[in-house]
Amino acid sequence: MTKYLFELGIDLKRVETIPDDYDSIAETIKRLSSQHDIVFTSGGIGPTHDDITYEALARAFDLPLKLDEETCVRMEQVSKTKIEGWSLTEERKRMAIFPEPSIKLRNQDDLWVPVVVVNKNVHVLPGIPRLFERLLESLKPHFVTLAGESTSYHRVQVATELPEGQIASFLSQLQDECNSQNIKIGSYPKWGKTKDGVRVVVSVVGKDQDNVHLVGNKVADGISGWIIKD
Repeated sequence: MTKYLFELGIDLKRVETIPDDYDSIAETIKRLSSQHDIVFTSGGIGPTHDDITYEALARAFDLPLKLDEETCVRMEQVSKTKIEGWSLTEERKRMAIFPEPSIKLRNQDDLWVPVVVVNKNVHVLPGIPRLFERLLESLKPHFVTLAGESTSYHRVQVATELPEGQIASFLSQLQDECNSQNIKIGSYPKWGKTKDGVRVVVSVVGKDQDNVHLVGNKVADGISGWIIKD
């Protein structure tokens, strides 16, 4: 998700891990939904008793739950071709009961799981990593539209054998000079000795690729470092 948003030029502001608990989900989602343009949830949308995400979101936004017939039809069509003897049980129908009103984003014929959008900005995704990733990729046009004029971020990483305390003053001064260019400089020390002698990795991030590389070269010169090739 972090790499995906980085490539779309969308700022990742916060990541929170919470338990399968109605109050925790409701409090967290209502707060994040009110503070951010886009919110993602991952997990808790399966057929078992501890899959409570949809119901928790319904409670959070005081919405009714409703069985989505289109999702049931797609689930049945896809699953019967893959699993012998598969049937649409009441437990499986739980995966098609969504808060209403909500938006269902469906972009792949071989995936019956929709990305349900609640309260206009809460995007509900499954917790299974491969399914999570496939749905994100299939919905890239949707998120590109949400991002508007935003462009991808670019990054240059610079390694140095110097300790962080020795380069801190230079990096602070350079960051002040780069604030108007919307470039962020981050310093990440390595713990203990590394085989290649790297003590710190400095990251330069921004949306103007030329400026990012220009500042990356300044960092390399200023801290006696070298640019890490991807």
